[in-house]
Amino acid sequence: MYPSRTASLVILIFLTALTAGCASSPGGGETVTPEATIPPSPTPEPVDSPVIVSDPRLSPMAITLTASEMSDGTGVYLTLIIDPKGAAIARNGVPVIATFFAYNTVEEARGFVPESVDEIRSAGLPYRSVSDTIYDAPVSFRASLPAESEYKNLDIGKEYVYGVFVNIRD
Repeated sequence: MYPSRTASLVILIFLTALTAGCASSPGGGETVTPEATIPPSPTPEPVDSPVIVSDPRLSPMAITLTASEMSDGTGVYLTLIIDPKGAAIARNGVPVIATFFAYNTVEEARGFVPESVDEIRSAGLPYRSVSDTIYDAPVSFRASLPAESEYKNLDIGKEYVYGVFVNIRD
């Protein structure tokens, strides 16, 4: 019986050493703190012009927005065309308000796109609102930014974004 007791003692010492080796800290007693890996947040894509946000009730109408820079370098001339061809329009027409805007991308957060007319106003972006009634023929809306805006902070020598919010005046 004596040899089995020795064998049991050797196994016990071996297991104790093995367990102690697994539980000890590397580097002589220093506690290793696992590092948290934070996944990188996706970088917003740059915004391409034009940005057109229209009332869903206008979806049967063709809406286009073009821009041309003024030859003297003071701003941009925006033209919105709404073509109602194929849309069912009431006899009294569809009253529409278009709010044009433009801003330099370096002045705003990367990927910034205003979500409402109120956000344009509160952000101090150059804007102009124009209204008209659409009947059965195409209608053009025009604005010169920043000339026709209360806010003059647009430099067309730098990268900029332009767009329009088109809403039905209810």
